[in-house]
Amino acid sequence: MTTFSQRLTALRKGLPHAAEVEGAMLALGAATGFLTGLLAGALIVIIETLQHWFWGSSVDTWELLVVPTVGAFAVGVIVTLWAPESSGSGVVRTMETIALRGGVFRARVPFIGLLATGLALAVGSSGGREGPIVLMGGAMGSLLGQRFGADEERTRAIIGAGAAAGIGASFNAPIAGMLFAIELILGRLSARSLQVVVVGAVVGSVTAREVIGEDVTFIFKPDQVLGLNDPRELLLYMVLGLLAAGLGIAFLRAEGLAFATFAWLRERMWRPFTLAIGGLGVGVVALVVPEVLGTGDGLPPIDGIHDPIQHMLNGDFGLGWSAVGVIATLLLAKFVATMFSVGSGSAVGTFAPTIFTGAALGGTLGTVAATLFPEFGIQPAAFALVGMAAGFSAAARAPLTSILIAFELTGDYGLVLPLMLACGIATFVADRIEEDSVYTHPLHERGIMFGELHDIDVLQAVRVSEVMSTDHPTINEYALYPEIQALFDRHRSHGFVVVDSNEQVVGMLTVRDLERAQSRTDVLAEGSSVEWLTAGDICTRQPVGVHPEQPVHTAVLRMAALDVGRVPVVERGTKRLIGIVRRQDIVRAYQQGLNRHLAGQQRMQSDALRDLAGVQFTELVVHAGSVADQAAVRDVHWPPRTVLTSIRRDGEVVVPTGDTELLAGDELVVLTATESLGQTRALVAEPVGLALDPTDPGQRPGRTGDA
Repeated sequence: MTTFSQRLTALRKGLPHAAEVEGAMLALGAATGFLTGLLAGALIVIIETLQHWFWGSSVDTWELLVVPTVGAFAVGVIVTLWAPESSGSGVVRTMETIALRGGVFRARVPFIGLLATGLALAVGSSGGREGPIVLMGGAMGSLLGQRFGADEERTRAIIGAGAAAGIGASFNAPIAGMLFAIELILGRLSARSLQVVVVGAVVGSVTAREVIGEDVTFIFKPDQVLGLNDPRELLLYMVLGLLAAGLGIAFLRAEGLAFATFAWLRERMWRPFTLAIGGLGVGVVALVVPEVLGTGDGLPPIDGIHDPIQHMLNGDFGLGWSAVGVIATLLLAKFVATMFSVGSGSAVGTFAPTIFTGAALGGTLGTVAATLFPEFGIQPAAFALVGMAAGFSAAARAPLTSILIAFELTGDYGLVLPLMLACGIATFVADRIEEDSVYTHPLHERGIMFGELHDIDVLQAVRVSEVMSTDHPTINEYALYPEIQALFDRHRSHGFVVVDSNEQVVGMLTVRDLERAQSRTDVLAEGSSVEWLTAGDICTRQPVGVHPEQPVHTAVLRMAALDVGRVPVVERGTKRLIGIVRRQDIVRAYQQGLNRHLAGQQRMQSDALRDLAGVQFTELVVHAGSVADQAAVRDVHWPPRTVLTSIRRDGEVVVPTGDTELLAGDELVVLTATESLGQTRALVAEPVGLALDPTDPGQRPGRTGDA
């Protein structure tokens, strides 16, 4: 019996034993889910413990300002010095790492992220823990994949398992976690990745539940039944879907404005100070509405405040216009506070704020309707639940995940029609107004395209090593600006790889980097000249790269992600430069891939007709100096029952005639009698024995002699 260690060895060596490798992948998916579940449980414990340290039951006004501000500054120091990847939405960071680094995370990310997010939410940063848990789970899966040598596709599947485990652990909703990973992280459904993701989601959810109990998130009353009491309510749920679409677009636009504002501040002060400003903004909002602190379902232990989402899902706010005002105020306050935290770059996500504001939106509409039409028996709690799902669906463009979270939270299907209607409308309308989601918009703003490209299947048949350029000039990191400028002028190239003395890749230097050199105030001392700058000063460091054994389509994804025209090829396990892939190399690779694709099609057709009536198709290459080289088809003495059906030459398929001249390198598809196969091969094989004069037809056996 194959042991687990043997399966992992097969995975590390890339052996083509499907059963062993897939068994190892399932084991890695389970391990990722288990570790992610432990991290999710640890994060919740850390948040609760630190909340009791930082907040007392009696909170003074100054504490509402100081604790979020000082705490955010401390978070800023952590993410700035040790793990910038932990800043901002964990979902965005995970997608960015997949797009640019092939899913390769640094080993410190899950652990520093655990500390940063735990501290951020404990001091009251307005955000969610779900996105950071996705980042931790994805990073943990990446580390396991790297440890056992999984290729990029398998690593991506293991990262998906970590993301699914993160959502499953956060909501005790493994099915929703699975769909989240498919809709957002993987972007497509494949049988190979699905089973790994399912295992990760289930194990992560079960592990978190065992660590911290059943009440991972919202708890519904045992006697609470949410459903559709009157079909006319569907009209209100349609309105809720439209309002949720507006909420999703508002989140996207407001986040963009907040990011731009704090980016402007970061150019003028140390990054931790910008996070402190964001924390102060949250504190100011909390002076009026303290419920904005944290995630919305685990508030600090402050007298007089309660978890607002749980209250909305329980219908505890009651009816009447005062209740409408309270819920609407929660919506607006949480929205503003989230922009301070997320925009400043705190280690929190946008998942929880979107479901908080969505629930408040639904609760507001449901309370208004129940107040105006008490005879219909409208349940504001039902509208809050549907609004929660529709709000996230509009913001993230993940309707299936949103619907399944609601199903798994309630445990029944009483709201199936309202959920499908509101989430469908919210996603459809939001998608027509703005193509990006809250997760893809930050990527696209930085020129990063996430997802699979179309028409790249032919590039999967060509390896980087087959098309890379190995003679492209490089620049030493200590080369001065005049030398660099002369190299650009001499070679008319748009970019070069910068290397150190050991040929290790330092960065990429492009024409745009040269143009920006004049304004590089961060490296230019006062009064100094740009001519004293080195290549290491002005290049883009830590460029994306590919390995020689990877398919060319991986290089295309890297280039498309950042809209660059070249990527370095580095030795796996080191940064030693091997070559460079440029746009013109991609064109050549596409031609090679297309040739192989056509060859594969012809081979399939040939196999279908093999041994038909004693004849078979065969593929032959014309060698230089052979009988067929430079001969017209009619002049070659073909064996009986032999027909030349097609010629592949320079990427094109030629249908031969008697006048077609055969050339060295032509790939022939020949239908010949089985017993004549050896004779046919001899006509195109390299000559042996006496040297023949290719210009003298009389010395070429197999020709008819005269034209």
